Amino acid sequence: MITRAKKKEIVEKLSDKFSKSSLILFTDFKGFDVATFRDLRRRIYERYGRAAHYTVVKNTLLDLALKNAQYDPAEYEMYLKGPTAVLYVEQDEAIDALKIANEFVKERKFENVFKGGFLEGQVFTGEDVATFASLPSKQELYGILVGQIQAPIRGFVYALSGILKQLLYALNAIKDKKSE
Repeated sequence: MITRAKKKEIVEKLSDKFSKSSLILFTDFKGFDVATFRDLRRRIYERYGRAAHYTVVKNTLLDLALKNAQYDPAEYEMYLKGPTAVLYVEQDEAIDALKIANEFVKERKFENVFKGGFLEGQVFTGEDVATFASLPSKQELYGILVGQIQAPIRGFVYALSGILKQLLYALNAIKDKKSE
């Protein structure tokens, strides 16, 4: 039995973490044994270290922590029904956590695991997880953007070099003709 003081400590800690988190994902963990839970935690830890956590918390404590972190109960109360585990990430790169969780659920063939949550403060449903997981990461988007910016510049450079080569060939042809 958890004491009242311990519950208060848990709520305060979670409130602090939730207010700093870019992702809060509520999941149903039915069918997860300890090894399964540990495997998902390990995968998340490998990517984020201590900046991400996946844990089981009583729904009443989650509710209090979310209220303290200024989340609107109308946006999340439907997700706090039944057994609930919560994944929260305290970094900007939260999409990778959704990718890891989505891939894990697909591998294990679990169904209806994702209840919903918050990404950058915006509420989303469990069905949205697969959509978010298909998005490229920030680094991939930066690479695409740089490639798009470089393409016209590269084309311009090739066009100029082609013109210069043609001019050089013409001058060489004139020089060869005069030397004959």
